[in-house]
Amino acid sequence: MNDYLLQLYIERLTKDDINNFGKTNGITLESDELDIIYNYLKCHWRTFYYGNPKELLEELKVKLSSDTYSKIETLYIQAREKLN
Repeated sequence: MNDYLLQLYIERLTKDDINNFGKTNGITLESDELDIIYNYLKCHWRTFYYGNPKELLEELKVKLSSDTYSKIETLYIQAREKLN
């Protein structure tokens, strides 16, 4: 059931949703960074939620500014801790 609900949520997720979430958490995303994050979430959400996203995070580290990546990594770690 959770998988289905998450899938529906991700399918409806927009770039504006991501940008607004970033702003709420002190992250200002450049247009290219927003595109990258959007595409990674749409394509790899199961890996981020269920699996080991180490390789994906390493890819993002190279593609995003160091400040943006650092803030996103911190948010991701906090979210994983709440889920576990």
